Amino acid sequence: MVRTLNKLLTVLMLFSFSFGKGQSDNDEINNKDYKDKEQFEKFYKKRKAVGNWQINQLKKGALVIKLKTNQKLIDELIKKGNKEMAESKRLETFVINRSIMSAFIDKFTFCKVYFIYSHFSDSLLNGARKGIFVDTNMAVNPEIEMKEKFYLIGERDRIYNSSIGFVPEDSAKIVKERGNPSGYDVLAVVKNKYGHQLKKPFPYICGYGLKNSGALSGTFVKAVPVYYYASEKYLFKVLIDKTQLIDYKNNEKKQFKKAPEGAMTYLLKKEFAYEVLSMGIERFNDEMNAYYQASPPLTEDRIPEEIKKFLY
Repeated sequence: MVRTLNKLLTVLMLFSFSFGKGQSDNDEINNKDYKDKEQFEKFYKKRKAVGNWQINQLKKGALVIKLKTNQKLIDELIKKGNKEMAESKRLETFVINRSIMSAFIDKFTFCKVYFIYSHFSDSLLNGARKGIFVDTNMAVNPEIEMKEKFYLIGERDRIYNSSIGFVPEDSAKIVKERGNPSGYDVLAVVKNKYGHQLKKPFPYICGYGLKNSGALSGTFVKAVPVYYYASEKYLFKVLIDKTQLIDYKNNEKKQFKKAPEGAMTYLLKKEFAYEVLSMGIERFNDEMNAYYQASPPLTEDRIPEEIKKFLY
């Protein structure tokens, strides 16, 4: 009986192994079906040369951070008569954007940084350099002008196992990026002006500050207070307190600080707190600087001719 059972288990294990291997092979084949093989030819050589050019251009160029508005959702909530939830969503969006902007202004020093609302993406791509950029009051300021010629885009998004390799600029505008996304958003995925995710070794991912940070793990509350004031001129005036997070270990009562006079309190998820964003952006800035230091610019005669059509 025991011998028969052992034989049966052996057969089942072999079957499982064969099935699993076959499944894995099929997944690998299917995983590549959506990729354009021509765009991935000589991929290693291309990405080194293109990344080198991009980081050197960015150093004297600009990073444009796209801020979400959630306007479609807000409009839909208002349409359904749910004004209270619409206002809550508007405040949440405002506070997150204000916190992101503050952290980037303070911690991202690699190059010039500008901010736009996501619905101005087409205007930027089509050549607008004024009348689309957002100031620290979260208002579009017609006086802000981007004079840098080269720019890259950073936006909250998922990272993709991209369908796109390297695309010549003459067709980049009509090429859409597809692929298998990761299961979570990151603070900023760096993309070219056509919205295509950049490639390694360029440091194209700016994560939140909590990941892999043992000093923070389990220390802070799930939400942090942000103080805001209603005003006639602006929808909200937000005070970003740069010491928002509370250390439970050193606070037996586990209470937030008292809100400033006249302010209302909004609780924000901790990943959008200024301190958390700052740590992620500071690490991202260090990665940019390290890659720049390791990438001396290529002279014109050292850039392969077949690479030049990807430099935009």
